Amino acid sequence: MMLLLSCGQTNEKKNKLLDKEKPVTKTFEQREKERLKKRAEIEKQDKIDSLKLDKVLFDALKVATPEINQKKLEKKYNVRFDNEYNVQVEISIDNYFTKNNPHLIIRRLSPGNVYIDIYSKDGNKFKKVVSHKEWTMTYMNDTIRDINGDGLKDFVVNWYGATGCCLKGFSDIYLLRKDKKEFSKGFEFINPTFSPQEKTIRGVEYGHPGQTEIYKYKWNGETVDTLEYVYYDTDKEGKKTGKIIISKKRAYSKNKKDIQKLNSIPDEYKKIEGFDWFTGNVP
Repeated sequence: MMLLLSCGQTNEKKNKLLDKEKPVTKTFEQREKERLKKRAEIEKQDKIDSLKLDKVLFDALKVATPEINQKKLEKKYNVRFDNEYNVQVEISIDNYFTKNNPHLIIRRLSPGNVYIDIYSKDGNKFKKVVSHKEWTMTYMNDTIRDINGDGLKDFVVNWYGATGCCLKGFSDIYLLRKDKKEFSKGFEFINPTFSPQEKTIRGVEYGHPGQTEIYKYKWNGETVDTLEYVYYDTDKEGKKTGKIIISKKRAYSKNKKDIQKLNSIPDEYKKIEGFDWFTGNVP
């Protein structure tokens, strides 16, 4: 009897030890709690970084404001955050967009993002007219040029998508208004080719090589009108027929009214950036 009891106790102890060694599966509630905790920590850190970057911008304005009557100014310096990373600050004043109305441009280049703020002169202070934030990994460059053909220089930020399978070059456009000081809201185009002389934008939509479409837009003041879409005609099995479709509707639209079928692609599209991607003849 004592032997049986002893064996029973031994087995019971072994089972308890084995149970302790088994991995404990987290419940959905536990996983969700941990996820929300991590998210809160990230948001807290983002807020702290945002406040720091706001102060960097405020201090940059303090540097630029005494020079508000200068036609040109160039200053660069670094701000160190908690001995962890640097933010490069670039301050410049020049006649970037017009001959008689200088603009102030402040760039803050952090490890995570590029911040670009543009100001016009408003009496004895600067007024913010553009504010753009771009992920450092996607930012390519920014340029100043007439995009919509109105004779005024506009602000353009070029970037390239970090995720996805296909051609994804983007341009964000801020149009200079007629007062030559302020700018429009931002316009975003994918894989664009701008033609200021025609006041048009042609570009290749997102999609696999040979399976996407071309768009053609036209500037209408501070709006953009859709002129047409160009894509390959396909049969019921999805195979190309050799014809080209011109339509005001997208290729996947159920409403296929006002469709033109052509034997070849109009020449105006053959010189746009990404045309090889549209045809599928990618090198």
